[in-house]
Amino acid sequence: MIQVGEVLDKYELLERVGQGGMAVVYRGLDRQLKRVVAIKILHKHLSDYQEARDRFEREAQAVAKLRHENILEIFDYSGADEAKAAGSSYIVTEFIDGHTLKQVVTDRPIQFPEIGAMVVLQVCRALAHAHAAGILHRDIKPENIMIRSDGVVKLMDFGISHMLDLERLTVTGQLLGSPAYMAPEHVEGRQLDFRTDVFAAGIVLYQLCVGRLPFEGKNPHEVLKRIADCKFIDPRQANPQIGNRLGRIILRAMAALPDDRYPAIGEMVLALESYLEESGIAADKIPGELARYFIGPVAYEQALETRLVDHLTTRGQKLLSTDDRSAALDVFDRVLTIDPDNERVLAILDNINRRRRMRSAALAALAVCVIGFCAYMVHRRNRPIEVDASPILSGGTNPWIALRSGTGTPDDLAIPHPIDAADTVEPDARAGSAVIPPPIDGGSNVVVTVPTHVRVFPAKDAEYTLGSDGWKPVPDGGKIELALTQDAEIQVRNASGCCEPKAMTLRPGIDVTITTSFLPATIVATCAIETAKVSIDGQPARLEQGHPIPFENSLDGTRIIKVQFFGEGVDPTPISEKVKYKDKKVVKCEVR
Repeated sequence: MIQVGEVLDKYELLERVGQGGMAVVYRGLDRQLKRVVAIKILHKHLSDYQEARDRFEREAQAVAKLRHENILEIFDYSGADEAKAAGSSYIVTEFIDGHTLKQVVTDRPIQFPEIGAMVVLQVCRALAHAHAAGILHRDIKPENIMIRSDGVVKLMDFGISHMLDLERLTVTGQLLGSPAYMAPEHVEGRQLDFRTDVFAAGIVLYQLCVGRLPFEGKNPHEVLKRIADCKFIDPRQANPQIGNRLGRIILRAMAALPDDRYPAIGEMVLALESYLEESGIAADKIPGELARYFIGPVAYEQALETRLVDHLTTRGQKLLSTDDRSAALDVFDRVLTIDPDNERVLAILDNINRRRRMRSAALAALAVCVIGFCAYMVHRRNRPIEVDASPILSGGTNPWIALRSGTGTPDDLAIPHPIDAADTVEPDARAGSAVIPPPIDGGSNVVVTVPTHVRVFPAKDAEYTLGSDGWKPVPDGGKIELALTQDAEIQVRNASGCCEPKAMTLRPGIDVTITTSFLPATIVATCAIETAKVSIDGQPARLEQGHPIPFENSLDGTRIIKVQFFGEGVDPTPISEKVKYKDKKVVKCEVR
């Protein structure tokens, strides 16, 4: 049994479970209430400093004001007098049986942005409660977010929190907080407010959805400089699965100027809830969704992929029925980033493209007709009008003749403009859309090229060829701009040999995303005990046989794989193995 000062008068310390910069954390037992608790004890070498004791007590006072399902609850803490008499300061909180978010995503990166959004939504709900009590956290990061074994998200460590109604705690020459998650105003020493936490929540959301931090460098100084400049890769470019709606949420939360961010974390909560609702994930069901994910991530992700594709496709069709074409194309783009060969969505987009071509051709033909008719009228104004009644449009009757003959109405002349406000979308605002200009220039036989955009991921070392053209490097950023007059075959490969080549037929005006999958790795599980069983990433596998490891959603071609052996005489502790594309690794069991 561990003995630390007078803490044992009230609590029994069972085992050390963690250690931070200021304190050691133990799993303990409340002697009176007979419940397991976490006891955070200030390091002995710090307990003699008044400033450290003040900061430690500050955390206790801050958290003691808060009662929220997503905030670590505090049960007890040593007051200033007690801490001085006992020679140590401590805080007693609920014990979380689980792991930090950093440990969880390091072991297994999140595959779908929707899961990252659900996690950060819970964090934002906790922050909204803290902000309502006047408490600014100032150190939001995955290490300070716990995932309980039942999937509940808990925000903790308010150790450098700042209560806005009290005097600011100052530490001369010390920058409080974690550099990678700081806001520009924090780095530059300017005034902090609740929007500083909004920025940090945006960084965590970016990290979970993209798979890496937005600001990285060789050392903390370089990271801080990049944060001050607030320059980072657009999350939608870093991971096309993020889509425009979630991408805009991240970008607004991470705006360089506080005035450009969400003015309150509650507004970010509403934005994330709305995004998830549009993805078919109800706000009140999110705790249950996360519980299922963290208990069985592989099975959950497989089911989620099917749910997302079905829900988003149906939603896109509903948006089309209400003429909200821009929003529909954005939704269809999200489907194609999940399932690039989805026949249902490709057929819908092809149909949209065909209708636009027909409308453009109709307008061009009518324009020729009107010009010719007007010229004819001027030339023959003193003579009876003779109009050829032959059809002018394919499969239809000249509407001018129908109107003149009394068989038509003025409404017959109402031809919609081929490109209106609803049709105009910024290139980065969607993929899979098709804004097609008229194929015939003024009725002549001159073929007009149609702009077509192709996004390639991963872009580094990627090459492409169109038809019989030679291989060309994919531009930085992965975006290829083409001018097509007809369907064309594009091939994409990676010069580094990391990925499987991919070919696709391009249609003029149809923007596409081409993802070349990293080549799979192979894990071979071996064990001296022939009766042993093994699972790889939660899926049953066979001993001595190669188990393929895919990298469909990996950003850098690496994954952390969990291998677990079962059976008599075998150590069942999961083995974490980092693998890279094309790797072949052998994992051996531990015999007890």
